[in-house]
Amino acid sequence: MPGTRRQFVARSAGALATLTVAGRPAAALAAAGPTAPPTSRFLSRPDLDPPAILVDHAAPGTAGGYVLLAPFVGQAHGTALIVDETGEPVWIRQTPQLIMNFRVQQFRGAPVLTWWEGTVKDGLFAGECVIADDTYFVIERISAGNGFVPEVHEFLLTDNGTALISINNLVTTDLTPYGGPADSYLVEGVVQELEVGTGRVLFEWHSLDHVSPAESSFPPGPAWDYFHLNSIDVDPSDGNLLISARYPCAIYKVDRTTGDVIWRLGGTKSDFTLGPDAAFFFQHDARALPNDAISLFDDGADAPDNAPEPVSRAVVLQLDTDAMTATLVQAHPNPSGSLTFAMGNAQSLATGGTFVGWGTVPQVTEFAADGSVVFNATFAAGQSSYRAYRAQWPGRAADKPAVAAVPSGKGLAVYASWNGATRVTHWRVLAGPSPDALVPMKTLPRTGFETKLPLASRAACIAVAALDAKGAELGRSKTVNP
Repeated sequence: MPGTRRQFVARSAGALATLTVAGRPAAALAAAGPTAPPTSRFLSRPDLDPPAILVDHAAPGTAGGYVLLAPFVGQAHGTALIVDETGEPVWIRQTPQLIMNFRVQQFRGAPVLTWWEGTVKDGLFAGECVIADDTYFVIERISAGNGFVPEVHEFLLTDNGTALISINNLVTTDLTPYGGPADSYLVEGVVQELEVGTGRVLFEWHSLDHVSPAESSFPPGPAWDYFHLNSIDVDPSDGNLLISARYPCAIYKVDRTTGDVIWRLGGTKSDFTLGPDAAFFFQHDARALPNDAISLFDDGADAPDNAPEPVSRAVVLQLDTDAMTATLVQAHPNPSGSLTFAMGNAQSLATGGTFVGWGTVPQVTEFAADGSVVFNATFAAGQSSYRAYRAQWPGRAADKPAVAAVPSGKGLAVYASWNGATRVTHWRVLAGPSPDALVPMKTLPRTGFETKLPLASRAACIAVAALDAKGAELGRSKTVNP
C-alpha cells in the first residue's frame, strides 16, 4: 500500500533509517535549484543546530515580517524556527519531541506563538498544543477532552477564547462493506472546540457520524485512515466550520451546533459543480475567505503512482451557494514544478499575495497579488515543514545575550547572539581586566543570528551588549574569560 500515512508517521519519528515519503527517496523531494546545507552552527549557542534556510529569490513586494517553519525530518529533535528575509534565524526552539504547525496567532488581544508538540504513539501523532507569549514563555499547554489526545494537523485559536483541535480516534469496525477485513481498525477524524484555560469541551464532531468510509479514495488497510482530517476553520459569514479531509478529497461545511454536514465541496459526493481547473486532490489547509471564497493547498498527489495533477499549487475558489458552483479564481503552481505528497499550506496575506509551504517539498514561496514570485527559500533535501507562515512578530528574549570569545592571531574573535530578540540592530563588545572593569571596545551592526566582532588585542574578560536602533542597550551577556 504505497504512500500510507503510517509510512509518513514512521519517517517523521525517525524510525526509518532510509527516509522515504510514499515510497519515494527523500532526496528526490528537494525542489529544483540550490540546496541549503543541513544545519547551522553557532559558537555562542553550541546547543542549537537548526536546519539552514537558503533564500534563493527575494524581490520587493513581500508582506514583510518573518518566516515561521518547523523542519523536522532528519533532525535529532523537533525544531521551531523563525527566520528573517535572508534566511537567518531569529528564534530557535529545539526539543526532544516533534514540533509541527508552528505559527503566530492572536490570544487575548496579543500576538502569541503556537505549535503542536509531541511524539508518535501506535503509529499516530499524540501530543499537546502549546501557546507562548512574546517572551517565548509557555503560557498554556492544551490537551483534548473526553480521553482524547490532540494530533498535529490543527490548532486554531478563535476570537472568543476557544481552541479548535484535531484528533485521531482508532475505532474497531467491520470493513467488509468497503472491501476490507471483518475485524479491523479505522481512524476517524474528531474535532473538538475547547475553552482555553479550563479545557472544557464545548463541541465535539466525529467524522464517522457524518461521513461514510465509502467516500474515501484510499483503499482499506490496517488502521484505515479513511478521512485524514487536516484542517479546521471558522467561516466568518455564519460561524460554522470548514473541515478538510485528505482522502475523500473533499471539504465539508459543518454546522457548529448540530454537527450536520451543510455541504460538500469536491470528492465523489460534491454538492458543487466544479469549473475548469477547480478540481483538487488530497488537499490541505482549507480556509474561509470573504465573500464565499475558499483558499486551499492542492497537493495534487498522494504518491508517485497516484498523482492526478502534474504540479502542486495554492488555489482560491469562488463559491456560488445559490447555483452551487465553484470557480477557480487564482492558482499558484509550485515554481519548481514539484509535486507534494503530504502536508503543505496556503496563507492568504494582507497584501493580496499568498505564502505557500510546500510540505514534503523542502521549499517555501511567497507570491505577490499578480502571481509573481517575490520570495523563495529552500532547506535541505529530506527535511519537511508541515506548514509555513509569514508573520510580524515582536519577540522579546527573556534571557541574556550569549557570548563566546576565542583567540584569533594576536587578538580575539568575539561571537554574540540573542535567541528570539527582534529589536537588536547592533552589538557592542566590552573588555577589561575584570568583570567590574569592562569598557566598550567596538560596536558593529548585527549580521545575522550570530555576529562576529573581531578585536585586535586580547583581554582577560569579555562581554557583549545588544543595542537597538537608537543605540539603547537592550541586554548584556554574562562575562567570559577567553
